Amino acid sequence: DFYNVRKVDTHIHHSSMMHQKHLLRFIKKKMRTDKDVPVLVRDGVLLTLQEVFDSLQMTAYQLSLDTLDVHADRSLFHRFDKFNLKYNPFGQSRLR
Repeated sequence: DFYNVRKVDTHIHHSSMMHQKHLLRFIKKKMRTDKDVPVLVRDGVLLTLQEVFDSLQMTAYQLSLDTLDVHADRSLFHRFDKFNLKYNPFGQSRLR
């Protein structure tokens, strides 16, 4: 029956998919297991995860919730424009 069909929202933002502690664990695990995997293209050059963190002058041991800095508050609810402005892991918009 067409009138009883429920809508499923599949519009998912990858940036809001994990809370900050889960994201931090994921990054630390990837730094241990896959640091030599290419993850970013900057100025036509392919960078590995280790090279990205070298350019940020950070090591896996320096990572914390404070340095990650991706917490959200009520002002971001239903406002993806504000969310995208605020979501900058390690203060770097290029890491979104």
